[in-house]
Amino acid sequence: MRTPPAGLACLAALTLAAVPGPASASAPADTAVVRGFLAAYRDAVRGTGPGLTPSEVRAEWLAPELNARLDAWLAGHPGADPVFRAATAPDSWTARPAGTAGGLVLVAVDERWAGGAALRVRYAVRSSDRTVADLRETGG
Repeated sequence: MRTPPAGLACLAALTLAAVPGPASASAPADTAVVRGFLAAYRDAVRGTGPGLTPSEVRAEWLAPELNARLDAWLAGHPGADPVFRAATAPDSWTARPAGTAGGLVLVAVDERWAGGAALRVRYAVRSSDRTVADLRETGG
């Protein structure tokens, strides 16, 4: 069997990493990771959890790079929560598998507030350690 040239293999890997694929077999577990994080974080924000602060919950569930990016976002948006992108936590959400990309399982989350506001967020969970590596608002 012939091995492809290194440049071609690298290009193929980059292409595959950039294009979401079908949900992986671990997608339900990774969706549960996002649901667990959201529940723990909402409890911390509302002060109804087991005594953890929002920062402690983030440190437990999120990759350090994402945590740093959220801290930077917070600095430019006083009064808003860096995860929920609002002054208050959402009242409900739905989470569903949304494919894979570069060793990450993507999870689409629709957050809803009592007044009718809604926000769609895409989470990325590292399959290797079930850590939330990214979250970004999406256009719909």
